[in-house]
Amino acid sequence: MATAVLTLLLALVGAGLAYLYFLLAAGGRRASSPGAAERAMRLAIALPAHNEEAVIAASVQRLLQCQYPAEAFDVHVVADYCSDGTAAAAEGAGAIVHPRGEGKRGRKGYALGWLFQRLLADPKGYDAIVVFDADSRVDPAFLQRVNEALNAGQAVIQGRHVISNPAASTFSALADADMRLNNRIRNQAKANLGLSARLMGDAMCFHRGVLEAHPWAEASSLAEDREYGIHLAAQGIRATFAPEAVSAGQATAAWKDAGAQRLRWYGGVFELQRQYVGPLLKAAVRDRNLAALDLALDLLLPPFSTLAIAAAGTTAGAGVLAALGLTSWVLFGAAASLLLLAGLFPLIGLAAERAPASAYRALLHGPAYALWRAGIGLKAALRRGNVPWVRTRRTEEIAPK
Repeated sequence: MATAVLTLLLALVGAGLAYLYFLLAAGGRRASSPGAAERAMRLAIALPAHNEEAVIAASVQRLLQCQYPAEAFDVHVVADYCSDGTAAAAEGAGAIVHPRGEGKRGRKGYALGWLFQRLLADPKGYDAIVVFDADSRVDPAFLQRVNEALNAGQAVIQGRHVISNPAASTFSALADADMRLNNRIRNQAKANLGLSARLMGDAMCFHRGVLEAHPWAEASSLAEDREYGIHLAAQGIRATFAPEAVSAGQATAAWKDAGAQRLRWYGGVFELQRQYVGPLLKAAVRDRNLAALDLALDLLLPPFSTLAIAAAGTTAGAGVLAALGLTSWVLFGAAASLLLLAGLFPLIGLAAERAPASAYRALLHGPAYALWRAGIGLKAALRRGNVPWVRTRRTEEIAPK
């Protein structure tokens, strides 16, 4: 019985690691040559903001400095149930402000859905809507890169989100390393394989035709960005990755604040598992939709942190049982091999991404980070979806005055 249980656990961990290593190998950056865009699409930039007075002005100013025809884009900020000076700060920086104090509240998705309706009805006739976070610091060429993709026929585009404050704390350094790996395996690899990239909440672009045919309101979970991408993939609409379109955002610096944020994300993922695994598998079989199959696997397989902990626990258990003569040392060797592969995975990924030394130093805290994430995931699972939305605190709000 012990051997059978260990063998099953090893098979599950091995399958998960094999999938991640496959994506790691497929995630090499490919040179892109989209060519000159035929025309400058008219773009609406959407920023949802709830009490973001500390960061919104700098984000708007950075966006207005993009290397793109000034007459071809506008920056819109929805001041969502704000009790501070967000609206005044955004307007003073040059944004078109939409105060919102009615309807559902408590999630970024509610504000975005409300703003999308207004922008699609705007007489300026925007060709596409680009979404950023309130603290985004956008590369000047971002809109150019998105415009090239739109002209090439892409309807849903995910830019490359990077961490702007990796030196702020141990946690932000870990978040930087994590994001580098995610951009490679969740976005670049999927683009290279012709699958659908993961929508990440920041640096997203949607052609108006997509939003008209598939309203944002169809996404209702705590992970509404990822959910919307899953919904589109099930309909045969693929999100593409534009690595040259870069947007930098802050990572939470304190573990305590990050815990509430991660709990919200995991709560959203459990909602997505219950709601979408079945439809995705049906779409994969019915329509031979490989993107839908990949997203179903993405929801079903445990995250890397869970796989790493399972590999360590299985190795320890196999060692004890082998010493007691209850299983073979061969099984222990197999478990130890998987543990080694789990330990090497982030190192190989960061090396492939040419990460700075700070990312490798952050990995010294990797075991604690993995245990912390697993604990948050367990807490979210026990709450069975009863997870509140919590606003992310910005560095500027907690820095000493």
